[in-house]
Amino acid sequence: FIMNTFISIAVLFGVLVASRLIGMPDNFTPLMALAVFLPRLGGSSIIPVAVLAVTDALWLGWYSTMPVVYACMGLASIISVSTRNLYVAGATSVLVWHVLVNTAVALSGNGYWPFTPETIMFDFRLLCSTIVFLAVFEQMEKLTRAYIDGTRSRY
Repeated sequence: FIMNTFISIAVLFGVLVASRLIGMPDNFTPLMALAVFLPRLGGSSIIPVAVLAVTDALWLGWYSTMPVVYACMGLASIISVSTRNLYVAGATSVLVWHVLVNTAVALSGNGYWPFTPETIMFDFRLLCSTIVFLAVFEQMEKLTRAYIDGTRSRY
């Protein structure tokens, strides 16, 4: 069981890192959806935050708003636990992300205004990807549970 869990986490981690590095559209990522979905499985936001840390180190480099970005991933898990509906939790998490991250960028002193049409469209892609990946994760969970229940009923 422990080895299977370790292998599953390693594969998930690898797929998530690859998803950040392969040319998906900007801000179209499964990470927010995973941060929202993992608490449902008894997990935490450590996997999405770790993926961010690894890919930031390999690809984006360090930036001033990293603590806010990472905190938003952690908040997504907290929002998920306190909200019954996955999709409401996902949308709320993206809204919190939009406000906190864009405000942090604006406060970093670059003269950037956080609520322009460009930032709204950029984070709209995050909302779309979060909803799409939540639907995929939810369907995979249903299929897995049906398979497990079907396997148990045979014995």
